[in-house]
Amino acid sequence: MNLNKKNKLLIAGFCVVLYICYSFAISNTIEYYTEYKKKQEEIAADSDMPKLVAQLVQKEKQLDLILSSYDANISDSFQNDLLKQLTLYSESNHLKIVDFKEPHIISQKGFTTTSYTFSLEGTFNGCLTVLSKVENNPMLGNIKHLNFVKKRNYKTNADQLFVEVIMQKNKGV
Repeated sequence: MNLNKKNKLLIAGFCVVLYICYSFAISNTIEYYTEYKKKQEEIAADSDMPKLVAQLVQKEKQLDLILSSYDANISDSFQNDLLKQLTLYSESNHLKIVDFKEPHIISQKGFTTTSYTFSLEGTFNGCLTVLSKVENNPMLGNIKHLNFVKKRNYKTNADQLFVEVIMQKNKGV
C-alpha cells in the first residue's frame, strides 16, 4: 500500500472539506439545536405558570387568614400598646418596668424604623419569660438588643438583675 502523491492530496483535500463542512454547517446545527432545546424548556416552564399562580394565590389567602387571627387592631399610639403589653406581662411575672425611654426614629430608603428602649427589674427567669412573650408577639416588633446587668443594692445587701431591651418596629412609608 504505497501512497502516491495523488492519494495524499485526495486525503488532505477530504480532511479540508470535512473541516469546512463542520465549521460552516455542523457546528451551527449543533448550536441551533441547543438553543432549540433551551427554548422548549422555557415554554414548558411557562406552561406551569398558571399552576404556580394558583399556588401563590392560595398561599396568600392562608397568610391573610393567619395574619387576621392576630390582634390587628393597631391604635394610633404603638408606644401605648407596647407599654400596656409590657405592664401586663411584667405584673404576671413579678417584674418592674424601671425605664421606658422616648422612641428613636430613623427614616431610610422609604422605611421608617422606630426603636423603643425599656428596662426591667426582676428575676432572670421572669425576665426571660417576658422577653419570650414580647418576641413571640409579631405585632410588637423585633428585639434587637438585650443587656443584662447585675447590680448590688448596698442598702438591702441584695443583688438586683436589670435587663435593658431595644425593640425595633419597621414600617414602610
